[in-house]
Amino acid sequence: RVGDRPRPGWDETVEALADAGKRVVVLSGDTSEAAAVFERHPAVDEVYAEVPPEAKEATVERLRHREPTAMVGDGSNDAPALAAADLGIALAGGTDLAVDAADAVVLDGRLSAVPELFDLTRGTNRRIRVNLGWAFCYNAVAIPLAVAGALNPLLAAAAMATSSLLVVGN
Repeated sequence: RVGDRPRPGWDETVEALADAGKRVVVLSGDTSEAAAVFERHPAVDEVYAEVPPEAKEATVERLRHREPTAMVGDGSNDAPALAAADLGIALAGGTDLAVDAADAVVLDGRLSAVPELFDLTRGTNRRIRVNLGWAFCYNAVAIPLAVAGALNPLLAAAAMATSSLLVVGN
């Protein structure tokens, strides 16, 4: 009956993730009775209770076969699952083992930063696609013109520098 209580901001974080279309699965080493608080939340899709560390890793592996999986954890018992996930997110203030197992994503301890992280990565991916578009357009136009001799090499170099500046500026 003894178990962890949800972190501050847990309700808002789970709701934000669910609203963004993410499936929320809770893996807990606590008893089923202690983990019942997670099952009662409407945004939680699945709850696994009484899960030892090696079973957390196996569960994450199984979930990864269905869809890309992110794991959020802060304890040593979360480290194998953090390492097995497509994206391991450790919360600062947790154990060093959990922080080491995360994929270079260590949040400041605020659980509410998890949806912010997904928003940030979505924005980063959008910028990468725009940058690839700029580079593709330059190459699709400038290279054929240069090969045909219709573009002065000095102008081609200036256009390349401008293209690079646009990408970096973006």
